Amino acid sequence: MGTELNNIKEKIKSRSGLATFAIVPAVLCGLTLLGFQTYSLITGKSFSDLDFNIGKLWQTSENSVPQNDPNVLTIFDRVTASDLAVDDIDASNLEDIKSLVFSNIISKPAQLANTDKVEKQAKYANTFDLFDLSIIEQVDIFSVLQSKQLLKYLNRLDKEYLINPNMVPKQGKWYIGVSFAPTLSYRTFSYDPAYVNGVAVDGNYRYTFGLTEDSRNKTDKAITSYSFGFDIGRRINSKITIFTGLHYAHYGEQIQVRPVDTENPNYENASFMGNKPMYELYSSENSNGNIPFTNKYSYIEIPLGVSIDVAKFNKSKLSFDAGVNFKKLSKVNALAFDFNTDYHYWCNSDKEIFNTYGVGTITGVTLSQYFGERLELFVNPTFKYNITSTFKRPYAVDQNQYSTGLRLGFKQQIF
Repeated sequence: MGTELNNIKEKIKSRSGLATFAIVPAVLCGLTLLGFQTYSLITGKSFSDLDFNIGKLWQTSENSVPQNDPNVLTIFDRVTASDLAVDDIDASNLEDIKSLVFSNIISKPAQLANTDKVEKQAKYANTFDLFDLSIIEQVDIFSVLQSKQLLKYLNRLDKEYLINPNMVPKQGKWYIGVSFAPTLSYRTFSYDPAYVNGVAVDGNYRYTFGLTEDSRNKTDKAITSYSFGFDIGRRINSKITIFTGLHYAHYGEQIQVRPVDTENPNYENASFMGNKPMYELYSSENSNGNIPFTNKYSYIEIPLGVSIDVAKFNKSKLSFDAGVNFKKLSKVNALAFDFNTDYHYWCNSDKEIFNTYGVGTITGVTLSQYFGERLELFVNPTFKYNITSTFKRPYAVDQNQYSTGLRLGFKQQIF
């Protein structure tokens, strides 16, 4: 045990020495290099710019004042001496020559030029010499303003108004349009006890072991649906317009049911319009087994109504709409409850319990805005109610579908 401990200590000691003699110098070099890079980034100097001449430590910036040397001849002395030697000028006339030739010469102190500025000026001058300004001088700004590209661009800008302020709406006698409406659909629900076996009536109270109005109205929920179609209208006068069209609309509601118990003896003998039971009544005591099912009814509708303008603005108007809806049943995906067997049965539009044709009402308010001379966008909060029941006798249920939504669409004035 002691030998292994000594071996471990030796390994640690050898690795510590390696770190001391190899890693530490490398780290110091790295820190030095990092410091020099920081210095170079701040000052803009590199390693070659450093001056290692130690003699400059004692050098002063004062310039030595030159002393007059009697042995050195000035320019004037040299000229005078040479002239005297060559032309043999009389020395007595020397003072007169000085006053005539050098009387207006003013001594000026010597100035040292900044070499950096000289180099920069030369550099800038050479840079501008590379450009040929004759090309720029030939540009005619007026020809650019009259170019086809610029005129086309300006014309496009004039047409990019969302609503052109200079546009004047033109209302024709006829218009066509399209519309789409997300809606919220529900129904009214009741049943006639005269068509239900086993119901006891006492004044305003009904007693039954099966489905009741109160239970359906408490558990059923509205659903989201939609409608879409084509519109056509005829203007009678400046305020009244008659409209019609062809729409496809969806209605429905969501009910609560439970999966059918196939072990129940009543299940074997139960049937309704040739179908076997699909679901049974929901349980209010044990809601864990309840599941939702959405009944859907689709209709082809032909509206016929009148629109009255109640307010007009510059390029928009507000109108009140009212009319009737003639409809034909197109498709059904729903459950019908049989009061005799107390089961829900799946039905489609082929079953005879549904009314194939019906009538409903329409009411709403329309706000329209012109985006072109003959094109307008409209928003129409609307409410539709089916006067005709979804089911027909002898089925006991009276159910009237209705929906409310926001109809959006376009109208095009044609002539």
